[in-house]
Amino acid sequence: MMRTAVLLLALAASASAFAPASFAGTSKLALRSRAAPQQGAVALKAQKQDFEISDGVSFDLNPVVAGISFLGWTVPTLLPSNIPLYGGKGLTAAFAASIGTNLAKFPAPPGISDPFWLLCFIWHSGLFATLIFGTIGYNGYGKK
Repeated sequence: MMRTAVLLLALAASASAFAPASFAGTSKLALRSRAAPQQGAVALKAQKQDFEISDGVSFDLNPVVAGISFLGWTVPTLLPSNIPLYGGKGLTAAFAASIGTNLAKFPAPPGISDPFWLLCFIWHSGLFATLIFGTIGYNGYGKK
């Protein structure tokens, strides 16, 4: 019982720490002050970040390139394969099936020797490589 109370208290404390400011006034448990910021307080604003590959050469983060790279990885990996780890399926289908199998026994995590971890590593390594090479290709095309 004491352990449950401590966990609930920790959950409430962490939830109030990450709650948006607009919800802070609606809860009586909120520990935030409604006082207006003082004049010397630092105001943080989100800014658009501009990245450079090297001095004077800009680096564009294009979401279309990310979407095309994602499709460029997932579509070919849906093709069936003769690799025994995949069980006659493609990498994406085998990874999704492994996720489904592990979700069926949800509270218990996958074992250290579960093929899920290898599939997870292979799938994400290929995805990130495709995203990186797609972005490099997009930014490198036509820039000299």
